[in-house]
Amino acid sequence: MAASWLLKRWCSTAATVTTKGTRWQRLLNSRAVVWCRSLLGDYKEACREVVLGARERPLKASVYLGLLGGMYACFYTNPDDASFETSLLETSNRLALLSPWIRSGTSDGHVQSLVKLQNEGRLRYASLGIASLTYYTDYDPDSSLYEARCSAISVPWAELPKRILDVGFAGRWWVVDHKMKDYDINEEEFKHLPPALVATVPPPPQITERNERLHQESWKAVVMEDESSALDSVQKEVDTSV
Repeated sequence: MAASWLLKRWCSTAATVTTKGTRWQRLLNSRAVVWCRSLLGDYKEACREVVLGARERPLKASVYLGLLGGMYACFYTNPDDASFETSLLETSNRLALLSPWIRSGTSDGHVQSLVKLQNEGRLRYASLGIASLTYYTDYDPDSSLYEARCSAISVPWAELPKRILDVGFAGRWWVVDHKMKDYDINEEEFKHLPPALVATVPPPPQITERNERLHQESWKAVVMEDESSALDSVQKEVDTSV
């Protein structure tokens, strides 16, 4: 009895091991596992070729690496719509601190048009990965007008270049920054000057600083000297002259 029980037990264990081994081999030989093996082999071979090519042509590899690094930097610093709204708010606040008589007409007109479009809900933002675009549309997206909802009469994409208002790249909105250059100089004030004044060369920085220093000193209080000290100074001047 004991011998027969041991024989049955050994046979059942061997059958179980054989079945498990067969299942594992079937899994390893399945199509999914074979495809993953071939894919990993292709990636391994591609990486090996990249390393060998970089060793053979270091200049070309450096150029490609620099381009990839530049694209990643542009993608990382790509401004979003929130940064455009922040930039628009800052520029409008800077212009609001100035008198209308000294604001630049170009800067003020551009910012006021952007603020108007934003209030009307017509500003749009599009991200291109390494750069961003801000453009305007004819209607608010929440508008229920037929012209705003009908796709058959919507503005075609071919007109998008004409509607672009700003370009965001490398963490900046370039059109707004360009329009805000010399925003505190009103160009209209200099249009009616005579040609002689228009052609006048501005003074150098040294003369400007000297004039500012003299102007500041003119506001200081006058210091009065005593009569004795004044007589002593006069006597010294006379003795020196003699």
